[in-house]
Amino acid sequence: MTIHFSHLDLLSNSLEFAKQNHHVISQNLANVNTPNYKTRELSFDKFLQFAESASGSEPVPEFDIQTNDQLPTRTDGNNVSIDDELGKLKRNDLVFQTLSQLVGAKFDILRTAIRG
Repeated sequence: MTIHFSHLDLLSNSLEFAKQNHHVISQNLANVNTPNYKTRELSFDKFLQFAESASGSEPVPEFDIQTNDQLPTRTDGNNVSIDDELGKLKRNDLVFQTLSQLVGAKFDILRTAIRG
């Protein structure tokens, strides 16, 4: 019998992306008052490209952090919006919680299948 763990691999990769995204958002919040600091973001499109091409065995890479120069800049040269970043942090937290619950549910299914 062959067991495929592609769903678990995808969930695991998604959790890693959410973790990296959390770190980037936290850096933005930490630098909200740093002169000339520009908001940084991870590209979800690049994560999707990785997820589509990944065989499941390779680890999630450190995704490139992009600087967002499109946002309104304050007089000190900083373009971080604390409200926007807190919203992104909350959304990312909800995504992480949901993915964690899905991983738990997958393991429950496997546990049930093993026990019979």
